[in-house]
Amino acid sequence: MSMNTKYLCILFFLLNSFACKKFLETKSAQRLATPDNLNDLQLLLDNPILQVGLNAINTGTDEYNVLYSNWQSLSDNNKRAYVWDPELNNSNDWSGPYKGVFYANTVLFNLERIRGGDDITRNNIRGAALFTRGFLFYFIAQQFAPQYDEATAGTDLGIVLRLNADFNEVSVRSTVKQTYQQIINDLEAAVKLLPEDQLLKSRPGKAAALAMLARVYLQTGDFKKAGENADACLKINNKLIDYNSLALTATFPLGLFSKNDEMLFYFKASTEVPVSGDETRARVDSNLYRSYDPNDLRKKAFFKDNGNGTFAFKGSYTGEKTLFNGIATDEVYLIRAECNARMNNAVAAMEDLNALLQKRWASGKYAVLSNLSPDQVLQVTLQERKKELLCRGIRWSDLKRLNKDNRFAMTLKRELNGQVYLLPPNDLRYTVLIPTDIIFLTGIPQNPR
Repeated sequence: MSMNTKYLCILFFLLNSFACKKFLETKSAQRLATPDNLNDLQLLLDNPILQVGLNAINTGTDEYNVLYSNWQSLSDNNKRAYVWDPELNNSNDWSGPYKGVFYANTVLFNLERIRGGDDITRNNIRGAALFTRGFLFYFIAQQFAPQYDEATAGTDLGIVLRLNADFNEVSVRSTVKQTYQQIINDLEAAVKLLPEDQLLKSRPGKAAALAMLARVYLQTGDFKKAGENADACLKINNKLIDYNSLALTATFPLGLFSKNDEMLFYFKASTEVPVSGDETRARVDSNLYRSYDPNDLRKKAFFKDNGNGTFAFKGSYTGEKTLFNGIATDEVYLIRAECNARMNNAVAAMEDLNALLQKRWASGKYAVLSNLSPDQVLQVTLQERKKELLCRGIRWSDLKRLNKDNRFAMTLKRELNGQVYLLPPNDLRYTVLIPTDIIFLTGIPQNPR
């Protein structure tokens, strides 16, 4: 098979998988989508296919236990992800996000071709496309690239950085350093172009781009820049939901995303994972459930009693079983708190933790944090990240970065049908195999095992 034939096969797969007939007809000259106007470009960015979500490893991680009797009901991908199978290999985990990247690149290409429209609209579209590409590159990197390490990032293999809609361009793996620099470049450009906020929460605004930059810099260990971007985001939107105002016994207490004041950018998983609202297949880890104080309202807002001593998760910010993979202000508070703690500003870190937790505990029951050392407040912050950002596709990234610090590295353990499965810190399985069909089509190097 020639190289061009391989890429024609890839394009055929992409177009038949997610094509919008009006916009994604194949053209012999361009071989690209040909929208007619700025509204068409916005429609491409609003396409639900962009809500590709994350795979089972990212969304579940160590936060649930599969019920033995219902193990066979899980998909093959969920089974492999649950036990950290080194041969986990699912084409959708790769192709899904790259479909979104293709859409973003198509918009950026055609924005140069289409004339007219006001600068505000054009900037908004360009900023949203750059945000989308950087956002998706980040999630691809969390699964298919090793953790960022300044000492080795220049040589460690990163992801394929598709920066245009030309399917004939040969796929090449970048380094981890190049991967993160491209993500940062896209997001920083988006910050300059986007309005502070958007009427629709499924469209990114400046606050969402700043929050995403804070998340990326946190992952690379640049706590100064992470804190600066978190601070800039919270100057635009620092709203927090008071959990005392929620109907805690409701099926989904956090309601529809349009009513969620914390939400900066709406993005959801494309499929449900077993832990989400389903007591018949999975249950929340009992140690995690017990870590919440009885006066912590998240214990009722996030979990449903199955009536048999186990609990299912119901706290998604989507207001449904499908899990929230977007960005919200509670995460930004925790990023700023962690960065301040790591930079020895314990007072500022405690201010952010107190602001968040006072909205999470029953009125009058929360004991304000005070007189903690930077190390102590860092410990509290990391504990709260796990408890607050449950089932949002964040925990896998946290484990990868924290494993680089001996103080926080941990071995994950699961038991199934009498067999024990372990995932030690910095194990090669923290970087998932690139699907074998992608390796065959592109010839890019596979991740080690």
